[in-house]
Amino acid sequence: MSAGGTDTTAVDREREFRTLLLHIAVSCPYDAGELSTRISRPQQAIHEDLTALMQEGSVHLHDGVLRTSAATRLVAESAGTELREVQEQVLAELRTGVTARPTTLIALAESGCAAEALIDLLIRATSRHPDEAGLAAALGMVARARGESDDTLMLRRATDAAARSRPDEVLALTEKLLDSPSSDTATQTSAALLAAAAHIQSNRLERALALYRHVGEERIGVDAAWAVVAAIGRGDLPAARQWREAMAQNGLTNRAAGLTDFADGLIASTEGFGDRALELLAGSVSTLASLGDEVLLPETPAAIAALVAFGRGEPAAAEIVLERALRLELGGEPGRRRHLLLIAWGLMMRGGLEAAERRIAELQDPRELCDRDLLLYWCLRGGLARRHSDLPAMREAWREIRRHSFGLQITLYDLLPFGEMLVLAARLRDSAHISRMLQAATELLATMGEPVVWSTPLHWHGVQAAFQAEDPAALIPYANALVRAGEASRYAATLAVAGGTWLDVLRGEVDFDSVAASARALAGSGHTWEASRLAGQAALQHPERESALSMMQLAREIIKEQGGSEGRPATSPSVLTAREVEVASLVLEGQGYRAIGEQLFISPKTVEHHIARIRTRIGASSRADLLEKLHDLLSDRG
Repeated sequence: MSAGGTDTTAVDREREFRTLLLHIAVSCPYDAGELSTRISRPQQAIHEDLTALMQEGSVHLHDGVLRTSAATRLVAESAGTELREVQEQVLAELRTGVTARPTTLIALAESGCAAEALIDLLIRATSRHPDEAGLAAALGMVARARGESDDTLMLRRATDAAARSRPDEVLALTEKLLDSPSSDTATQTSAALLAAAAHIQSNRLERALALYRHVGEERIGVDAAWAVVAAIGRGDLPAARQWREAMAQNGLTNRAAGLTDFADGLIASTEGFGDRALELLAGSVSTLASLGDEVLLPETPAAIAALVAFGRGEPAAAEIVLERALRLELGGEPGRRRHLLLIAWGLMMRGGLEAAERRIAELQDPRELCDRDLLLYWCLRGGLARRHSDLPAMREAWREIRRHSFGLQITLYDLLPFGEMLVLAARLRDSAHISRMLQAATELLATMGEPVVWSTPLHWHGVQAAFQAEDPAALIPYANALVRAGEASRYAATLAVAGGTWLDVLRGEVDFDSVAASARALAGSGHTWEASRLAGQAALQHPERESALSMMQLAREIIKEQGGSEGRPATSPSVLTAREVEVASLVLEGQGYRAIGEQLFISPKTVEHHIARIRTRIGASSRADLLEKLHDLLSDRG
């Protein structure tokens, strides 16, 4: 009995060792803790087994992960069901959001796994690590096992890159497909649509339109909505309406209905005061969001709705639709970045400068922004610096703006950030740099018949730029345009009157009632910072102390009444991944990069990368600030 029990124990121990080795062969795990969650054995027991296996040479540590030299033999000897169970277990874990390490994905491929989920993960990893030859080889291996052609694989890679807003990568992949004589019509059509979407994100709308024409109205279907976006962005309303007619009319699917509302809302924004535009665009947000990441959005209806709301003097409405889009995760990660930038812009308009900074901090890494949004980001940075009267920050932002606007072809969707560029250029005495773009913007609006919603913000920025340049003559065309627009738009009329009042103040003609009325009207239209500044300038100009004090009090009241957004908690930028929590805990213990790396089986460089991302996520400005915020964060978690 005793001997039989010993034999049974030995067999069980051999089975445990073999299971452990098979998991290492298939996943190349970090440590005993990772294996414990999969094998359902105590971590300490697995740690002891790993120590024994390392001593006998069956397991070793390489590049921070556990490996076994017997991987090939173990996979070959394993029963099909047992091997598939281990593979599916690892894939299920990766699908929960755990970071897919290249070593794990390569090991899965080499173990013979050819699951759909694995090829998706490999495509994503290959994009993130383009120089990792092992990933490319693993991707090819899995694709061949699945019987996928090179064209199909390339199209899948381009689709993934498009979903993550990597337009340059999309264009590099689709160009090969568009030039390939072996590509069939369906593949070429899909490649053209992906390339056109990438051009929209990169502000190359004419190139996008050329691709949509290549696809043709007879084959484009509801994707003609994106041709509408490109045509209106370039100021070609007749072409936009023609593309709209090419769309399916039935709207039987959510995608068709959502894109139809999007196209109709965008066209409506160019007519009158855009009264129907916001309703249509808001409907499009709800419909398209229900599809998750199944629909590619090179631009989102929420972003367009926000631009329309700004053009109507309704930044609060813009914030509502943008926050809703964030909750619904409309447009995935690229959409989230664009929505955060536009929320921050609305907060800046309303005087919520600190709240705007907090929302910007949620971007995590601005370098991941596409060209269009990177320009918006730096104009936002410049606008905040200008409102803080931070000249060094203004100059830094202006250098980046100059770099990112080099060769820019102005589109309708750039007029909001371009307006801030106009003011910054005047403030920094560099208006010559944007003279070509200003002419292009003016011609674009003229071609479209000066649509009120889109032209009003630019004309108001023009008035502000004239004030900054101390050039009253430069103000006249913008002021006249606002007066004309005021016939159809209460918002434009408010700005026209405020501009006239501001000019009177600068001339020394200060009337308290006029200043108070204009300042409150400005604040009511979302321009809280400008309203307060108008009252403040009037106070400086007024010769009577009592009246000057009244105007200063008015400036403070406007900020207090309209600045409630400052006190609202922003969506927390400090949500960390499980690995980042591990790193943060060790940072709080005073551990250095090397010590943290040794404990987590990662390189010091990787630790440094994690800490940089943590700092960006929680908005820490210094090491002391980082430690303080981490302490608060992890205390809350605990």
